[in-house]
Amino acid sequence: MGGAQSRVENMGSNKLLQRLASPEHISVDDVFWNRLLLFERRPFTLNEDEILYEKCKNLCTMFAANNLKSGNFGSIIRVFLSKSAEVLVAAELDDGTCSLFTHNALLVIRHFLRQLIHKYPESEIIRQLEAQGSSSTKRPDAEPMLAQLIDSLIDIIVHVPVRDATYYLHMETTRTLLTLLSLSQFTVESSSALEVYRLIYQNRQAESFLLTLVSRLISQHKQPEESAGSIILHIADFFGLITPPTDPDHSPLARSSVLLITVLINHCLDGNNVFRNSLSNISDGMNNLFKSICCALDKEETTLVLYYLLHRNTHFRSFVLSRSDIPSLVLPMLRTIYRGSDNNCHHMYMSLIILLILTEDNVFNKKIHTTIIKNIQWYTDRNLTEISLGGLIILVTTRTVQYNLLKMRDEYLHTNCLAALANMSSQFTELHSYVCQRLIGLFEVLAKTYNRANQELVAIERALRIILEVLNSCLSNQLVHNTNLVYTLLYKKDIFETFRNNPAFQDIIHNLDQVMQYFTSKLDLEGESCNDVDKVSAVIVKAAQQWPTHRLQKFPELKFKYVEEEKPEEFFIPYVWSLVTQYSNVYWQTSLFRQH
Repeated sequence: MGGAQSRVENMGSNKLLQRLASPEHISVDDVFWNRLLLFERRPFTLNEDEILYEKCKNLCTMFAANNLKSGNFGSIIRVFLSKSAEVLVAAELDDGTCSLFTHNALLVIRHFLRQLIHKYPESEIIRQLEAQGSSSTKRPDAEPMLAQLIDSLIDIIVHVPVRDATYYLHMETTRTLLTLLSLSQFTVESSSALEVYRLIYQNRQAESFLLTLVSRLISQHKQPEESAGSIILHIADFFGLITPPTDPDHSPLARSSVLLITVLINHCLDGNNVFRNSLSNISDGMNNLFKSICCALDKEETTLVLYYLLHRNTHFRSFVLSRSDIPSLVLPMLRTIYRGSDNNCHHMYMSLIILLILTEDNVFNKKIHTTIIKNIQWYTDRNLTEISLGGLIILVTTRTVQYNLLKMRDEYLHTNCLAALANMSSQFTELHSYVCQRLIGLFEVLAKTYNRANQELVAIERALRIILEVLNSCLSNQLVHNTNLVYTLLYKKDIFETFRNNPAFQDIIHNLDQVMQYFTSKLDLEGESCNDVDKVSAVIVKAAQQWPTHRLQKFPELKFKYVEEEKPEEFFIPYVWSLVTQYSNVYWQTSLFRQH
């Protein structure tokens, strides 16, 4: 690219790129490569990458048509392999020049690969990679070019330290692997049948590769600041892109790495997935991993990794449940659920599933009611100066159930909310009066809807039944510690009237009636002297100490356990790739993705 500027709209007429795409074979030792690859790297935004994709289409079509004769795709890959070998040998000594050329070669390779992946099956892509120029010869014992490329990419990730000089090389390496793996989205073949996946999943360093990606999540390496006034042609000038990076993420390498993890653990589930196994068995560095995850739960891909660790890694799950700083994990998820909307249900779903998994543990359920949270700024329904973490979970989940049943009507969502409430119910302790009002209020709102006999009758009936079971479980196990709930039940006792003769609710209502009758009788004995909130509360507290627990009918323990769907990939693969296309800053024409 020499010293001349090239704008995006003139990409097709760039002489160096035209020569690369021509039928002329360019040998690996040609000085052409020094001229082509002499530009300063910098990260692209997604919008810029889309512009490149569109502007390079004709050039790449010409490249694919001529490459079978020129073999120049193989040539630039060999240049990359040579440069990457130098980086691997002397990564700590590299002043940035070697990693710069390696990065730039890989950038060109990725753009050509992406165009091929959009248009051709894997067999044709491999044919393009293996094509030899008329004046070149291939050693009979040489590994296939695709295998060499993948081995080199993984070698860089595993063995080259992340420094300012190598940061963008690591970024481009990760994005190139995502680009290669995206082939599964353009073919009807299963990922297990693709050579690209076989080479990555059977790589000799697969476990170290996965662990290195996890270490990037932990390390959160910051993106280097751009230096001004470089004498090397800036990549923005070469591609004609002058828009500065706008990614607010301070560690795009960590984000891309986590996205790559989510792809690796969710494909090839019909065999022995080494990446899933490695993530399931991680047992070292859990403290740092936990803290890094907690700091990044606003990102959906991090929530997915947390889900997998809690669901599949017993070491990690035990470690998390033993923590005293559990709010750092739970609060970001509650915020996600609270702010959830029709436009971003998946993140809310995953947060709810994680919450359900956590509530399967009774120690967790006890701990959250003794953990006090102050000044929750994101909870705007009411000013909460102080509340237990357990109370906050009840507020957020009951709110979500009400919103979902009356507006979204997604059974999967409210079922998980109610299951989490049910799991916690036997450990409800010292519930705030506002929490009790919202819990009983949810029953009241759904009862009114149920009595109008609308179309969602069955779903609402199930929800009402579970809410009654939650109340019963709390009163059966923790009545003496929940006098605010008793007060709210007495205040709202009329809402249960229409359910006393309903066979679907009679047995549970009987227990609630026993509670309400007992405390009503105690209040009646006080007569008119019991005429304000404080006095009523005092009577309830005193009467609770003498509550005869035998009056309640015994019910089975209220427990729900999360069970993953039989074919989880049908949900996770489209979801994972939607995240990759949004957040990797690599553009794909997603309208061409095959339907899952």
